[in-house]
Amino acid sequence: MRNYTNTPQQVHAIEDAFADGMSLRTIVRKFHIGCQTARKIRDGVHPLQNENLSYQRCPGCGGKVIMPCVLCRVRKMMDEERTIRLNLWDRRQEVHTTGWR
Repeated sequence: MRNYTNTPQQVHAIEDAFADGMSLRTIVRKFHIGCQTARKIRDGVHPLQNENLSYQRCPGCGGKVIMPCVLCRVRKMMDEERTIRLNLWDRRQEVHTTGWR
């Protein structure tokens, strides 16, 4: 891992290099960045490419996130799965206690 800080100017220079047709490995060597960083810039998902991101407070968990909050969505899915498992467990207990006569 290379400990270089990326600035928006560096990110724009790397975008221009990709637009000029430079390969991934050449850009990694020239700009002294990691392969994953170069891929993120190439794919347009690097955080410094999206300068107009607005962080908001999530009403569910209170975290400062880009909406929609992923943590709240995951917690909701886990609660739903837990409810399904508990309902199945209750049904198994009912069948076990009544017997199969």
